[in-house]
Order: sequence, then C-alpha cells, then structure tokens
Amino acid sequence: VNKAGLIETVGSGEPRIDFLGNTKGALKLEPQRINSIADSEDFSQWSPTGGGVTSNQTISPDGSLSADKLFAQTNNGQHRVNFSSSNASGATTFSFFVKSAEYNSVWGRIGSSTVYFNLENGESYNNTTATTSSMKYYGNGWYRCIITKEVSISNEICRINLTQSYKDSDDWTGDGTSGFYVWGAQHEVGSYATSYIPTSGSIKTRVADACNNSGNDQVINSTEGVFYAEVE
Repeated sequence: VNKAGLIETVGSGEPRIDFLGNTKGALKLEPQRINSIADSEDFSQWSPTGGGVTSNQTISPDGSLSADKLFAQTNNGQHRVNFSSSNASGATTFSFFVKSAEYNSVWGRIGSSTVYFNLENGESYNNTTATTSSMKYYGNGWYRCIITKEVSISNEICRINLTQSYKDSDDWTGDGTSGFYVWGAQHEVGSYATSYIPTSGSIKTRVADACNNSGNDQVINSTEGVFYAEVE
C-alpha cells in the first residue's frame, strides 16, 4: 500500500515500502508465495451457483475501475461463486477484498469450514475451531477477508457467498441485483495471508524478498555486533 493508500505493484529489485497503518512506511519482506487463483480479479471466470457477476462496477483498492459486483440471482437457495484449489496441503490461506453495496455481510469457505464477515464493523465469526479468520481495513469501505485452514486434500473448494445478514447462510430468494463488490482473491499455501499477487488467466508466483546486510543476523548475531552513528 503506497502513500496514497492504494495497492500497487512494485518492480523486481525495488524495495516495497508499505504504508498500510503506518504513515512513515515500513520495508516489506515476505517469503515466496503462489496465488493459485488464475483469475483473481475477474469473478466471471469462477463457477457460479445462484450468484451472478457484473464486471468492473466500482473503484478497487488499486485505484482502477476493476472491482466486480457479486449479486444474488432470483433463485431460492445459496448464492455464491466457487473455485477449486489445487496443489495445496497443510495450512492454506484464502483471502479476498469486499466492499458493501446493498448487502453488508459475506461468508467465505474453504471446504466445509465457513467464516462470516461483517462489513459494518470488521468482525468475523468461525463455525469451526479448525479455521482462523481476520479482517483488515484498506480504506474507502474495502476489507480484506482472510481465512486459514489445515487441508488434507489438494482440491478443496473455496467459495464466496452472499448473505442477507451476519451469520446467516440459510437458503433465500435473491432479487437479481443486490449484492456487494469483490476484488483481489488469493489462495496460497501458508498459515497467514501475504500481500496480494494479481493474476489474469494463470497462477502467479512472487519470489521471496531478500535484503542483504540490513541489520539482520548477517550483521548482528546473538552475542556481538556493531552500533554505528553519524552525528553533528
């Protein structure tokens, strides 16, 4: 997140300075991660069940007109979009950005584990102790919803569901227009969410950050080191 509060892509070899929740900025160093969602911003490419998608309906967290609207179709039942994860085992993390429209609650799922997210106050609720969740606010009404779960098979189904009220997942009849905005989905192997990796038609890898001779254990070990300062 840059000084303007927008998510930006930084070129290879450039330091990533993150200003999210920090007006002075901080160097961002992360391990290698793969976003296994091939279309992280085009939800029309996902598999719908009672959920419809209208593309490019509002400004996304990167400042572009690229956020889709997920709405409930007029059937009676669940209203969602799905994708099948692959090459995943152990701790995996599913995350996506949501902004309220007519609805201000959403639920996400990995396999059979459901998490409810409240877009009014940033509260989340898990239906199982095997799952952890959190919400992070990115400004302009956008929350990043995060779910982490231990998975045992490589093709867990991940979902984003519409819901009319918080903690409610019963079947209901949609009106064909009401919903919320979605953007920036990510599925990665790991016990926490890393910074967003955009994809368009194929999975993408962000290699690990490296920062040499920067005051880490290459310079100062557990028993000795050097402190240096210039003063005037």
